[in-house]
Amino acid sequence: MNRLKELREKQKISLAKLSKILKNKYSQNASPQTLMRYEKEENQPRTDIFESLADYFDVDPEYLVGWSDIKRKNAQ
Repeated sequence: MNRLKELREKQKISLAKLSKILKNKYSQNASPQTLMRYEKEENQPRTDIFESLADYFDVDPEYLVGWSDIKRKNAQ
């Protein structure tokens, strides 16, 4: 989750707000504390939460995790 904090801060979104977005838009439960642990790489998100985060920030999962520098492979 190397880029989660970077993407979140770029959009000026707090951990609490991101937690609410995940709950309301994706029906995912991830507390602000849990999201902070993802950012610090203390915990790994479940696949469904990881995919929701990538979708919300409009990036490929590979970019979010830091495996690629390309945000979207199929960007137009």
